[in-house]
Amino acid sequence: MTKYVPAVVTGLVVSVALSFVLGFAASASGQPPSSPIWLPGLIFGAITTFAMANLVGTKGSKAATPAQKEAALAFRAEPGQALLIVFREGFVGKAVGLNLLLDGVAAAQLKSPRFTALSIAPGAHVLAAGFGGLAASQNRPVEERFTAAPGDLVAFRAVMSMGMAKNTIRLERVDDRATLAAKLKAMTMIAPHAEAEPSAATSLTA
Repeated sequence: MTKYVPAVVTGLVVSVALSFVLGFAASASGQPPSSPIWLPGLIFGAITTFAMANLVGTKGSKAATPAQKEAALAFRAEPGQALLIVFREGFVGKAVGLNLLLDGVAAAQLKSPRFTALSIAPGAHVLAAGFGGLAASQNRPVEERFTAAPGDLVAFRAVMSMGMAKNTIRLERVDDRATLAAKLKAMTMIAPHAEAEPSAATSLTA
């Protein structure tokens, strides 16, 4: 819970500061306020706390170099490897980083619209996507199993849809290379995390 302390403190500061400003303005005007002075401060303070708590799990992701993006858009896997591309689009929760795990190991974190590309070994894999921070409790994580052969291009589109109780994250397979290239060309590419090692394993909600 300590990770939410900055969000709570910031919300409290916003609430107190706004209430003070409104109180001073009301006093200067000499007219009684139409609503309790503390109410707007409370509302905006709560909104600030909620927004910051949702961003707790969002980390600064490093953009790929132009050369890395150019290589990814060529859709050519390294010899003996397969190429995995995951891109995120959509407006819902676009500022909150979506954690991607490949076989239980942190691969990248994507805001929207962003994409990443990873060189992976042939064989069976599990791609998982989910949020950290307060956003984790509002969104259902998802897993997709796939098998890649040497030279394969495997691409997934990560998108969110809003629900009554929780939002749903979907990982949709994209096979049309022309459509994929058109979408990725306009996006920022995020460099994947360092080559996955067992010690780098983490959880979606970290």
